[in-house]
Amino acid sequence: MPPSLTGNVLKAVKGLLSPQIIDNRLNPCHLAVATRAYWIQSHILRIPDRFGFFSPGPPRLQVYQSVWFTFLVVMFGFLLCTAFFIWGAVVMLYRLEERPAPTLLGPMVALTVVTIASLWVLECFDRHRAPDYDWGDWKVRKE
Repeated sequence: MPPSLTGNVLKAVKGLLSPQIIDNRLNPCHLAVATRAYWIQSHILRIPDRFGFFSPGPPRLQVYQSVWFTFLVVMFGFLLCTAFFIWGAVVMLYRLEERPAPTLLGPMVALTVVTIASLWVLECFDRHRAPDYDWGDWKVRKE
């Protein structure tokens, strides 16, 4: 019997909502997202490492970036849904009064995109990207 789609989705969501470090091991879901996203960023989109959201390593940094990327995707979706909801409410109110509706959707989406772009730039210059950054909460296991 094939695994259920709902079970796989719930397992992925649980993995993405789990902490970055579990039993002194990096979260495998976040590490898989970061590894695949870096491959897409570098091989398909051909974005240089300096300007990309994801870096080639170390693994702790990749997990950190995956957590931030997940947060940004969720926040972007929330902001867009809020913008569409507010736009729909304003248009409905203006139509009830039989007045022409203002064009608010463009500025709202632009503000959302500017917010996400600003957070992207902050990530590109994050102190965690320094090669000598000490994570403190996780050490590489030597086996």
